Amino acid sequence: HRAKAFSLGHVPAWLWLGIGVYALAVINGRTLLNDSDTYWQITIGQWILDHHALPRVDFYSFTKAGEPWVSSSWLSQVLLAASYNLAGWSGPIVLAAACIAVTFAMLTWILGQRLPAFFAVVVTLVALLVPVQHLVARPHVFVLPVMLAWAYGLLSASERGRAPSFWLLPLIALWANLHGGFIFGLVLVGGFALEALWNADRAQHKTLALRWAVFGVAALVACCVTPYGWGSILAARKILDLGELLHLIYEWMPADFSRLSMFEMA
Repeated sequence: HRAKAFSLGHVPAWLWLGIGVYALAVINGRTLLNDSDTYWQITIGQWILDHHALPRVDFYSFTKAGEPWVSSSWLSQVLLAASYNLAGWSGPIVLAAACIAVTFAMLTWILGQRLPAFFAVVVTLVALLVPVQHLVARPHVFVLPVMLAWAYGLLSASERGRAPSFWLLPLIALWANLHGGFIFGLVLVGGFALEALWNADRAQHKTLALRWAVFGVAALVACCVTPYGWGSILAARKILDLGELLHLIYEWMPADFSRLSMFEMA
């Protein structure tokens, strides 16, 4: 009954929303390129394709030239470079638009399992408006559908009162090759594990905690399935150790509530 209600005509609402988001993203494709970092990502990806190797030192920076460096977004950079080689600037636009559309179509579908169609769409549209200025052709956009699928897998396991399936592990491994934010995925394991234990009967605590712990260790190992191995995790640690420099990077600044924003409204 819920599946039939969650549709517009014969087409599900999540599919309509995905098509609409994709069309809007492609039509406004120039905004997806409104970040100079995209040029750098394509350049690194092209270097990887040309040399059939991954960078181990910084060879484009002025202040850190020759210093040890790993690209935790190497796979996204290759995808950006390959799409650019295939279709010029239309390539990264189409690729980013597809990832954005899949993400919010998936979110609508997930919410549709719990809410009527109208409210699922409304919540998804609000979720779309909050990060809209960050939806550009950069690696973090490519990992959005992976991140959402990972979080939903953990949520579903927690709701069922059991540990997540090991079939989720390829997702975190893919995430670790697409973007350094995979560390956040590991943090989510701990959060949902605590929720599962909070809602479980006391007699199940020991067994459930052990199963979540085993999954957490397996997820940590999966994050090392990259060309850099443990280096990807160490690279993320170095970013977190930048200290005061983090306050100079706009998207890493704390939320600013001195003026009204979509984030505050949401």
